[in-house]
Amino acid sequence: MPDRLQDKPLLLVGSVPGDTAEQVFRLVGPAIGHLMAGISDGEPGYRAKWIVFNAPQVFEPNPDLEVVNRPRARPEHSVFKDVPDWVPTTWEDMWRFKVRPGVRETRFKDLPYPGFARESYPVFRRLRDEGVIPAHTRFQVSLPLPEDFTRWCTGNASDFAIMTRAVEETLKRAVKSIVESVPPADLVLQWDVCWETMAAATGDCMGREPLAWKADGDPLERFTGYVQRLSPLVPEEALLGMHLCYGDLEHTHLVEPLDLGTCVRMANAAVGAAGRRVDFVQMPVPRNRTDDAYFRSLKDLKFTDTKLYIGLVHHTDGVPGTLARLNTFRRHYQGKFGVATECGWGRRKPETIPALLQIHRDVAAAL
Repeated sequence: MPDRLQDKPLLLVGSVPGDTAEQVFRLVGPAIGHLMAGISDGEPGYRAKWIVFNAPQVFEPNPDLEVVNRPRARPEHSVFKDVPDWVPTTWEDMWRFKVRPGVRETRFKDLPYPGFARESYPVFRRLRDEGVIPAHTRFQVSLPLPEDFTRWCTGNASDFAIMTRAVEETLKRAVKSIVESVPPADLVLQWDVCWETMAAATGDCMGREPLAWKADGDPLERFTGYVQRLSPLVPEEALLGMHLCYGDLEHTHLVEPLDLGTCVRMANAAVGAAGRRVDFVQMPVPRNRTDDAYFRSLKDLKFTDTKLYIGLVHHTDGVPGTLARLNTFRRHYQGKFGVATECGWGRRKPETIPALLQIHRDVAAAL
């Protein structure tokens, strides 16, 4: 385990509410930058919707795809009048695509993520040179895995497979482009793993329309394949990690985790298949889980050189609630660890972030 993570007790999962990358860097860097290996640009602006912007930017222009459903136009009196028309406000309003008849393979143009990195990294470097961001802090980039792009906006196993294969090839180009723009020794690359986690937890039975269909193959094997094919593209000089997620729409899980068993199986599979060092894995802990049953599966973790960031920091019950979850966690895990929130902060109200930063500092001091 490289020393570069040994003394870093906090992980910034990714998104932070802010209008610009500079605003986010100036907010996070002085407050907790010295406690983290990397700081992201916060995924500002429309990127706070996480994956959805790829629907109008990447999928809709593709001639091999047909739009089945798109967000409806907002009437002038709508409570969503300030929300862009491409953003869905309900599941019924969600983007849906299907592959046109006769199409067996497709190809997407480049994803926008390398462009985001090219824009934000020079700002990061300037602020680090100025001392706003602590020296030796890395620039963090988060990339979703392939199913996160496609599972929510497709309607059957065949269309899902065609689109997901194409996304994976485009992600390979994106990773190569990012490591050309950001020196690997200055980079933390994090896989954001949401729909793959929910698929592994449910056996691909998402349960509700229009998601109540099963993809081909075993979901854990599909996830392992993505990690195996994509991770070797990340140079050894970079830090590589992953954030395992159950969704955070309105701070509610799309699938409620029963315990950490699914995350443990995925972490073991990923570390074993990555073809390079995996520096960290982050796992979520719901606010109401202070019980031993939730953490008991941690005994089955097989890695020793990968740091575990346990996502048990919650703004709503602050330091006391976080420490209660931490005390239970410590009964079941004696390896190297740090703490984080369950998910990114991008959809939080900006006025809650100073208190959340203080919670992180107080909990880090108690480790």
